[in-house]
Amino acid sequence: MNAFLLSRIWRIDPLVTPFLRLCAFIGLTLYALNSAWAQPAPLPRPLMLDGSQNTLSLAGRSTFWVDASGAMTPQQLEARYNDLPFGVRAPGSRVQLTQGAVLWVRFDAEVKDNSAHWELELTHSGTDRVSLFHRRADGGWHAQHAGDRLAVRDWAYPDRYPVFALDPRVDQPVTYWVRIEHARVPFSGELLVHNHNTLRELRIHQQFLLGAYFGMAALLVATAVANALVFRDTSFAAYAVYVTVLGLALAASLGVGGQFVWPAWPRWNGLAEFVLLPLTAVSGLLFVRHVVQPRRIGRGLDRLALSLAGVFLVLTAWDVVRPTASSLQAVTAAGALTMVLVYAMLWAAWRTGDRWVRWIALGILPVLIAGTLPVLRNFGLVSSGFLSQYGMVMAAAIEAPLLIYGLLQRSSMQHEAQTRARALALTEPLTGLTNRHNFMLRLHESLVRAQRYQHRSALLLIDLDNHAWFADTHGREVADRALVLTGSLLRSVARDVDTAGRVNDSTLALLMEGPVREAQVVAAATSIVAGGLRPSSQLPVGATLKFKVVLALLPDAASGSDLESNAQAHLDWLGTGLGTLRQDGRRTILKLNF
Repeated sequence: MNAFLLSRIWRIDPLVTPFLRLCAFIGLTLYALNSAWAQPAPLPRPLMLDGSQNTLSLAGRSTFWVDASGAMTPQQLEARYNDLPFGVRAPGSRVQLTQGAVLWVRFDAEVKDNSAHWELELTHSGTDRVSLFHRRADGGWHAQHAGDRLAVRDWAYPDRYPVFALDPRVDQPVTYWVRIEHARVPFSGELLVHNHNTLRELRIHQQFLLGAYFGMAALLVATAVANALVFRDTSFAAYAVYVTVLGLALAASLGVGGQFVWPAWPRWNGLAEFVLLPLTAVSGLLFVRHVVQPRRIGRGLDRLALSLAGVFLVLTAWDVVRPTASSLQAVTAAGALTMVLVYAMLWAAWRTGDRWVRWIALGILPVLIAGTLPVLRNFGLVSSGFLSQYGMVMAAAIEAPLLIYGLLQRSSMQHEAQTRARALALTEPLTGLTNRHNFMLRLHESLVRAQRYQHRSALLLIDLDNHAWFADTHGREVADRALVLTGSLLRSVARDVDTAGRVNDSTLALLMEGPVREAQVVAAATSIVAGGLRPSSQLPVGATLKFKVVLALLPDAASGSDLESNAQAHLDWLGTGLGTLRQDGRRTILKLNF
C-alpha cells in the first residue's frame, strides 16, 4: 500500500514542486517507522539455567512495561502481552513511577540442571512492594511477595533484599512476571537470578563485612559514651548520637534493620529510610557545629546551621505525614544543602589552623562525597548500583577512626588547658614550682609532723644572687629564664617527698621532709650551688647562676617554743640569715643551727 501511494504521488503533475515530493517521502517514511515501532518488542531468549553460570542478570534478557493504572493482573498481562508496548529492559534502566503505577517485568527461564535451585533477587532494599508470579505445572498461579510495605518475617523468603524461588521444573520454559510498586523514587534496582548456593555464599560474605562495620560502630558508640562520662566532654556525646543515627540509617537502607532489628514492623520498615537518613544529616550538621564551635565558623554560618536543621526536621515530618513526590524532593534538596553547609563550616574551621579540626574535616569528607549518591538517585540522575548501596558504608568505615582520633586530639588539648588552669591554683606560672601559699601550707604541715614524731626536717632558702644583674644587663626575659633554670635545678635535687616553691621575686625554697641528716642537707645545698655554676646554652655566653643558700633543721631545738609550728616565723628566720649572707661576698652557704 505504501509503495502504491508513493507511485501515485510521483505521477502527479510535473508542476508539483520537489518540496512536496520530499514532504511526502518523509511522511511515508515516518509512517513506516511508526508501524514498525508499534509492533510488540521481540521476546528475549529464555534464560538457560544449566549451571554454566551461577549468576545471570535480567538486564537485556527481560521486557518491561508500566501499568499506569496499577490494575492489571498477571492473567490479563499474559493474554494481552502482544498488544502491550513491552520493551527490552536495558542495563541501568531507570523508571519513574507515578502514584498508583506499577512496573511489570517479564522474563522466561528454563532449568536444565535439576540438582540446583535457582532464586531471583532484587539487589536493592527500600522497594515498596515486589511480587513474583508464574504458572505452576497444574496451570494455577503461584505468587510470592516482599517489600517494605510488608513485615520482613512475612516475605516469601525473609532476607536483606527481596528474594524469590524459581520453579524447579526441568526442560520446560517458565514465564515469570515481576510486579514492582515503588512510588516517588525512580526505580533502578537490578534483577539477578542466582544459584541458591551462590546466593547463600554471597550473603555470608556480605553479612560478615556488614557485621564488622556495625560491630565497630557499636564499639565506637560505647567508647564515645565512656569518654563523654569520664571527661565530661559533650562533643563525644554528640558523636555518639551521630554514629548511632548513621548506623540505624545504614541498617535501614541495606535491609539489615528490617531483617534483624524490626522484622515485625511493616509500617516502620517502610518509613525507616525516609526518617533516619534525614535525621543522620541533621545530627551530622549539629555534631560538626558543636565540635568546631560557632567562634570558628562565624555567626552567620552558625545561625544558618540551626535554621536549616529546624527546616529539615519540618520537611521530614511533612514527608512522613503526607508523603508525596514533592515532599521527597524537598527533603532531598534540604539534604543537599546540608552537605554544602557542612562543607562550608569545615572549610571555615580548617582555616583556623587547629590540627584536630583538620582530622574532623578529613573524616567527614568521605561521607559528604558518598552522600551525594542517594541525592542524585532520588533526583533520578543516577541508577542504583554497588556504590549507591555500599558507598555510605565504606565512607562511614573510613570516617570512624579519623573522627575519633580528631576528637581525642581535641579532648587532649582541652584537658591540657584545663589541667594547666587547675594547676595555676597550686603552682607558680613562671617556674612551675609550688606557689607561696601552698608552700607555706606544706611547711606548716611538715613542722606539725616533725613535732609529733620527734624528727627533724630541713628548709633551704635559695636566692638567685645575680638576678638583678641579668635584668639590668640582658633584660627581663633573660632574668626570667634564669629563674626557670633555677626551678628546674631545684626539681632535680628534690626527692619525691620534698617540696620546692617560689617565695618572692628572686628567692626560692626547698623543704626537705624528715627525718633528714645534716649531711643530706649540706649535700643538697652544695649540689644547688655547683649546678648553678655549670654553663647553660639558655644563658648569655659566660654567664652562670650564682646562689646564696641558707639552710636550717626544723624545728629549731634552741628556740624552744618561740617558733613552734609557725611557718612564717621559720621563713622569716631564714630570711634574716639570707640578709646576713648577702653582705658577705665570699660565702655562698650559711648553716643556721648546725
